[in-house]
Amino acid sequence: MRPVLTLVTSDAVSFEQLVRVVGIAAGALGAGLVVQLREKTASREALVASARALRSVLGAAKLVVNGADLEASLAVARASDAHGVHVNAAEVARGGVARARIALGARAFVSAATHDDDDVRRAAEEGASAVLVSPIFATPGKGPPRGVGALTSARAVVDATSSPPLVFALGGVDAANAAACAAAGADGVAVIRA
Repeated sequence: MRPVLTLVTSDAVSFEQLVRVVGIAAGALGAGLVVQLREKTASREALVASARALRSVLGAAKLVVNGADLEASLAVARASDAHGVHVNAAEVARGGVARARIALGARAFVSAATHDDDDVRRAAEEGASAVLVSPIFATPGKGPPRGVGALTSARAVVDATSSPPLVFALGGVDAANAAACAAAGADGVAVIRA
């Protein structure tokens, strides 16, 4: 099964609660789930411990690390046996997807933050496993929503590449609007608050 849901962790939830929710989601979705450990301020040691704890409840689901910077994320991914990393938009613009692919190998799951079609194209051409297109709907602190048309456009961009990555909708996505994302061309959704 291909991933259809990316759960992006939030420090607004206790780690104990997070592990419990991730375990339930992993049991229900198996390989259809990607968990993105998103922590920008924790030490490397704390991130490795968190990643290992999440790995223990994932089963067939994937774990990717989204740290303070790409090099830190790569180090944590290697130390915790995570499946890959998430590359932020600034790193995408600097060839970060290609660097992550080289560092972790062909089998790693490398997702990329994309805020326009140029980001989508660059990430796809550099070998991203998935692009997270955002913000689709209104969400705090992420600028104006791009709407589901951004997903249709991203789908056209990735389908024109030799190895199209998955397209995930991010930003204000919830149970009420996830179907609209799929109808617009998303392979899945990524959620933080939902």
